[in-house]
Formats: sequence, C-alpha cells, structure tokens
Amino acid sequence: MSSDDSQTRNSIGRRRFLKSIFGLGTLLDDAVEAKTHDANSSDAIAHNKKSGSAAGRRAKETPPYPPVFIWADLKNGNVGFPTGLELGRGMPGSTMKLIAAAALHEEALISPNQIYECSGHITLHNETFNCLHAHGRVNLTHAIAKSCNVFFVQAAEKLHTTMFLDYARKFGMDQPVAGRKSGRFPAGANGPSYRYVLGLAEDMQPSALQILRMSAIVGTMGDVPFLHSAEDPDDGNRFRLQLSEGTWHRLQQGMQLACTEGTAQKLDPENKLHIAAKTGTAPNGSKFTSWITGYFPIEDPKHAFVLNSSAGNSQEAAVPQAHKFLLSTTWP
Repeated sequence: MSSDDSQTRNSIGRRRFLKSIFGLGTLLDDAVEAKTHDANSSDAIAHNKKSGSAAGRRAKETPPYPPVFIWADLKNGNVGFPTGLELGRGMPGSTMKLIAAAALHEEALISPNQIYECSGHITLHNETFNCLHAHGRVNLTHAIAKSCNVFFVQAAEKLHTTMFLDYARKFGMDQPVAGRKSGRFPAGANGPSYRYVLGLAEDMQPSALQILRMSAIVGTMGDVPFLHSAEDPDDGNRFRLQLSEGTWHRLQQGMQLACTEGTAQKLDPENKLHIAAKTGTAPNGSKFTSWITGYFPIEDPKHAFVLNSSAGNSQEAAVPQAHKFLLSTTWP
C-alpha cells in the first residue's frame, strides 16, 4: 500500500470515528471522505446510540457559512470584526472545559494533581464517551491541553450543573459583549453537568464575542478592559473576575500546552506569536461546527481572538482557518 493510500485510509478512519462518537448516523461517501483533512481531534464527544443518534437526527442542520473571526485589543478594549458582524453559531463544544476547570480547581472539587487514566473511552450513566486517542495518565492541566473527554466526564461527577452555571455567569456567559446581546443561556440547571462541561447542551450557546471574552479573562487573570467596537463609546466598566492564582495558572498553562502538544499545536507551529488557545467541536446535524479561542503573546497578553467555523471539526477547520487569519496579520 502506498503512503498516500495509507494517509487516505487514516483520514477516512478518523472521520468515521468522529461521526460515530457523535452518533450522527450514516457516513459520508468514501469519495468525499478521502478529500477531508486529518481529523486528529479529541474535542469529539461520544453519545451512546440511545441518546446521541436520535439527537443527531433531530438536530436542525445549519447551512455552511463563512468562518467568523473576531479579535480584541486587551490594552484598550477595541474589538475588530474582519469577517463582518456575524457572531458565530452552534454549541460551544470543549471550549467550556475552561469554565469547568476553573470551577473544579477553585472550589477544590478535585486535587490539582488529580490523575485520571484515559484509555480512550469510558462508560458512565449508560453513555459511552470517547477520545480519539488514549491519553494515558492525565491531570487537569493536560486535560485542558488535550481536551480529554474521559478526564472531564469523570471530573464532572463532582461538579453539579448549578455550580457550573454559576461559574459560567462569572465568566460572562449570560452577559452582552461590545453592544451585542448574549447568546442562549439556560434559565436553570437542566440535565447532567457533563453536557454543559462538554459544551453539548443546546440551551447554552454563547456568542463568539462571549467565547472571546472568556479567553481574554484567562489571559488577563480576570481584568479585561471594556470591550467595544470602534464606533461605540469606550467608557464602560472593565470586566473583573477574582480567582486564585493557582486556578489562573492552570488555565493558562493548559491553553499554552494546547498550542505545543495538544489540540491547537498546528495553530502556530513555529511559535511566532506565542499563543495560548482552546479548541472546541460540536455536532451540527450530520456535520460539525468548531471553535478556537485564545490570547497572545503569553508573556504579556495584548490580543484575544475567536474563530467559529461550520466547515468541520476543530482540526480540519477552526485551527487551520485561525492560523491563516493570525499569521497573515501584522500585530502591534
């Protein structure tokens, strides 16, 4: 077998895995599959056939749309919309693991050095959850970097949905940004916490601006200037969040490791911008919507960004698309 044939089979196999763990029904034709990029993502989540496939069939599929890219200046609060005023769509996927990690660490629900063994899959409450790879022994920091579903599903057992939503509010997931209204946010706890931790709860769909602000909060350790577009007043209140230094450290370290050895390692492989980032993938009918958000440079964060794509999972869509936007721009 030639190396090209082997790569094609691997790509098809990974795509088949991603579709099966989301419970999205029939596969795309192999001829179409062979054209896809290497879907090397741990953001994909496994639902069992009882709940996942039915949800996938019922989900209303959003037609593809151009990528949404938004950036913010973390020194003066200016927000740029180079792709227009579209604010992104869909469930946030694994980006919500940042909020879960903050709650787990800040509330001492797990030890900072708590280890879970990731064999690549786990079954809890009659549902099976998978990672694309077996991550082995994983702590909180590496679980963020590798977006380890097996870790976060187990950790979510210690995190009540109400507390997760409390922390989501702390991170502004129910508040407008830059004059744009908030995305969908639940009125109360509705369902098990892992659906929110994994970013797969349909009643929680933050806008791209809210996800951008979340990474800005992490990058600035909870002191974000008032975010505004150029035509709007700049005299609003700063967004402040107080968490322990240890919590901030683990969130930042996890996002940094994501760019060197985790799900965002192809974002800036030459480390030109010194980025910290978090990826996310969620089902959209029979396809995927994906996210990447982050800040840079890690030494003194000056910019935050978010990209939302309907072209596939984070590895084949959000990461390479964000790479093009970030590396083709001259940043002050």
